[in-house]
Amino acid sequence: MLLLLNRRKYVCFMQAIALWFTLSGYGIAQDSTTEENHAGYIPAITGGAGYVHNVDGGITSLEPQINPGVLIPFGSRVLLESRGTFFGFYERENQTSGPFKGQVFKSLDYAQINWLANTHVIGSVGRYLLPFGLYSERLGPIWIKNLQDAPITAAIGTRTSGSGNGFMLRGVAIQKSTYSIQYTAYFSALSNIDHLVSGRAAGGDASVYLPHVRLEIGTSYQRFLQDRHINSATMYVSWQPPSIPLDVKAEADFSYNGRGYWIESAYLFQQLPIPSFFRRTQAVVRMQQFFPANGGGNSLPSVNTQRFDAGLNYYVRDDLRFISSYGRSFSSQGNANIWNVGFTYRFLFPLWPGRSK
Repeated sequence: MLLLLNRRKYVCFMQAIALWFTLSGYGIAQDSTTEENHAGYIPAITGGAGYVHNVDGGITSLEPQINPGVLIPFGSRVLLESRGTFFGFYERENQTSGPFKGQVFKSLDYAQINWLANTHVIGSVGRYLLPFGLYSERLGPIWIKNLQDAPITAAIGTRTSGSGNGFMLRGVAIQKSTYSIQYTAYFSALSNIDHLVSGRAAGGDASVYLPHVRLEIGTSYQRFLQDRHINSATMYVSWQPPSIPLDVKAEADFSYNGRGYWIESAYLFQQLPIPSFFRRTQAVVRMQQFFPANGGGNSLPSVNTQRFDAGLNYYVRDDLRFISSYGRSFSSQGNANIWNVGFTYRFLFPLWPGRSK
């Protein structure tokens, strides 16, 4: 059921919906007969919400969050999309005792205008998620990721806030029945404005997708252009076999501050000969390692670190699930157990009804 959430289509939920609006609109604009039969260009509210109860090395934190977004189409070629995050973080006053205290952190993840120039180019201006590797742009939302803790190397290629301010071009360069090639290129300007923080950087991403085997192989590159100029690069693989509800992802990241990799596999029980109630369960495992260079830093560990995570998620519906996971990290600074339990919810609804057909 869940991996009916075709990971190829849904991994970056805002952009998947954006492409749906713009590309479907583009096709409609070419045919006046079809124009009469579609529901119009309807603004929508979308996003996710959830709660995670985290215990890391014996220290408990309570982490509610909501990520509301808006999609506003202007005809068939222009789309305004935006998403913010409200993230609460509460710990006991003395870490292991006392009342819980904390605060809510607010951020603007992106606010961009997309223009469908043609079937191969979409231009974007404004604030956008940095397209580096699999995680930041595709797997970050709480309702998508299989494990709530980000990989250690998620900080590579996403300085300083995970978002950029500037312009971006992306699209499908070549599309055949047996393969397609997608590309992204961007430039981000330096900003120290509260809630609009970004680094000066340029980079891009490219991948090849094989639809018959549902395999994607890609790479990303970034040049950080302020303070110490550094290069970051990644190679990644995403695979969802057509015949089984398996989702496999792997990524290797390299930067001035270190290198590392992670491998994650998620399996939905829907094909197992078990009662239907349990077929909504998903098992997840992730292995990862990080090797610092030049002292690490920039949100990366300063010592060799390994971590293993295993989780069980239960989908009440496609938009509502209960989550749980256990992790164990290993480093010379000490080993620790990490527990997560909670729930996630994904929402999407139009701001007003579409016109009658």
